[in-house]
Amino acid sequence: MRTEEYEERDGLGLAQLLAHNETTPAELMACALELASTRGTPLNALTYVQPDTGRGLAADWRQRGAFRGIPFILKDSGLPSRRFPSSLGSHLFNDTAYDIEATLAERFEASGLIPFARSTVSELCMGPSTEARRNGGATLNPRALDRSVGGSSGG
Repeated sequence: MRTEEYEERDGLGLAQLLAHNETTPAELMACALELASTRGTPLNALTYVQPDTGRGLAADWRQRGAFRGIPFILKDSGLPSRRFPSSLGSHLFNDTAYDIEATLAERFEASGLIPFARSTVSELCMGPSTEARRNGGATLNPRALDRSVGGSSGG
């Protein structure tokens, strides 16, 4: 699958392609990782990107749930996940590791979503815009680089 095709569809559209064996979770993950690199990184939208984790999960994925194997980004809000550290956008909590999986994280995967990164957040998820020194500054708005993405999780 080409990234252009990936971008033309929403999650349920991608799930339909998976259901009809028109693509694979691994192909979708390759698109998501390419977009994370070419768009997410310049916009400062992602943290804790783990390509090997994403590729490994996608390669061994058993299709399930409504989303069947679609790449997904967890919010860096402290949501426990054994696979992904967290920071809550703060140096104080940088690289916090978890030895449990949150029920919500389990439910995301049960619905067919495959995590591969975390989204950037404001420090402690408390600011009106996504600007955290820990993340290297503001998360940029892809539609207008001179405007804020707003919210506690602009990534």
